[in-house]
Amino acid sequence: MDRYLENIEHKAAVLCDALPYIRDFVNKIIVVEYDCGEWLSGVEEKKMIKDIVLLKSIGVIPIVVHRTQMGVDKFRENKRIAKLLELYDTKAIGICGVDIETIQMMIKNDYIPVITPNDIDNEDTPILPEEAAKEIAVSTGAEKVLFLGKEDGIRDDEGHIISQMTRDEVVKMYVAGKFEGRLLQKVTYALQMIEQGVPRVHILGSKMAHALLVEIFSIIGVGTVIMPDKEHYYPHELKKRAAATK
Repeated sequence: MDRYLENIEHKAAVLCDALPYIRDFVNKIIVVEYDCGEWLSGVEEKKMIKDIVLLKSIGVIPIVVHRTQMGVDKFRENKRIAKLLELYDTKAIGICGVDIETIQMMIKNDYIPVITPNDIDNEDTPILPEEAAKEIAVSTGAEKVLFLGKEDGIRDDEGHIISQMTRDEVVKMYVAGKFEGRLLQKVTYALQMIEQGVPRVHILGSKMAHALLVEIFSIIGVGTVIMPDKEHYYPHELKKRAAATK
């Protein structure tokens, strides 16, 4: 019984820590670049989808931009992800191509937009989901972008994930050649987004259960958040940091 009560107390503490973030993000747009279909089992993917629906249920406005693996029909995959979201009592709609007017209209009608970067006219043209996520985030004034996939964050020389970095700190590692492959791709677009006014960009892995929620609703998170500078902490984060140094 004592262990049960300790577990309840821990859950309550987690909720209390999340509350300031929930208040911060009500009616704010969060773009999720969803690169999970390749890496997650069916059960794992449904858990991740359920977390995106939870964001909407507490007043966040999620927009999903997805990558389609080689050999899979882009438009069918788009519809599949929208249908997965609708399994959890929300409205979702697949949109082909980056059409900001349509995206905003769907948001006003209480849908979660699910976007594949290609439309019928450019179906065979390679368009990176990071590029589409950047355009959408900048055009809609998104509060943050989350790159959700295999890459679990930026690591230091000892292999530990760095939870928070400024643009200048990331640029320093970028110039030093610390990034490669898909991580290099994500970091490149993250820096472009920061320079174009997106307040925060996160890079995090999709394998950990509820990684999306932990990253958004806690200070440390599970991946790496990139900010313009150290002045871009939320007010409640500054209070916690000040208390931790006393």
